[in-house]
Amino acid sequence: MYGLSAYSTYQLYKIYQAPEPAPNCHEPKNQSPYQNVYSALAPDYDSKIDWDEYLLGIGRRRNQLLEHAVGDVLEVSAGTGRNLEYYNTSNITSLTLTDSSPEMLKQAYTKFQTSNHRHRYHRTPPKFIVMNSQHILDTTQTMMQQEQPVAQYDTVVDTFGLCSHTDPVAALKEMARVCRKKTGRILLLEHGRTGSWDWLNTALDKFSGDHARDWGCWWNRDILGFVKDAGLEIEQVKRYHFGTTYLLVCKPSRNQQETR
Repeated sequence: MYGLSAYSTYQLYKIYQAPEPAPNCHEPKNQSPYQNVYSALAPDYDSKIDWDEYLLGIGRRRNQLLEHAVGDVLEVSAGTGRNLEYYNTSNITSLTLTDSSPEMLKQAYTKFQTSNHRHRYHRTPPKFIVMNSQHILDTTQTMMQQEQPVAQYDTVVDTFGLCSHTDPVAALKEMARVCRKKTGRILLLEHGRTGSWDWLNTALDKFSGDHARDWGCWWNRDILGFVKDAGLEIEQVKRYHFGTTYLLVCKPSRNQQETR
């Protein structure tokens, strides 16, 4: 008990002593992009965050979110494929995983090929697509297609991706664009600013730059603000970890549906 108290006191002291954050440092326009970090992180990414996700119960949140995934599913910012074990394959018709980092997506593909969960996808083997001009070759030299998805999807999934987009609002609008009219849903599991704890937002702001340089992720963003600015309608929102973890089920707004 004493050790926990001493550790907590030390962490609070570190927060207090850290330099004051720059004004509006939580806004993407004031944040440098660090997407190149993922290339270096990719080989060890899973081992580096496994323990943290276990302690925070993130696996349960992924499972909770992906219960809503049905039909043709597009996952953006799929990273190393940490959601693959949580999809209910009996509810999905197709699954397409995309990421801008070839190295991260290669990890997802390799992990899937050796995973115990692979047999669940015998009806709907996932596609792996890099969303830029690069190609990825798997270990059998089979090309994983590199093309912009243009089909309509029943479900679009983004888990912990808005923290690294240079323009999160534009990304959300694009997710809405590829959703099927009226029935499409956008599922988000994100981390960002808390709505009630100013001291925690200050702490996130103070260490956001260091965290972004290490992980390519800005953890102090206004997630609900992005969703609102993108014009999405929120059907369900739940928050965890003092409000810093967001679970959202959204759909394109009526205006977005009518302008297609």
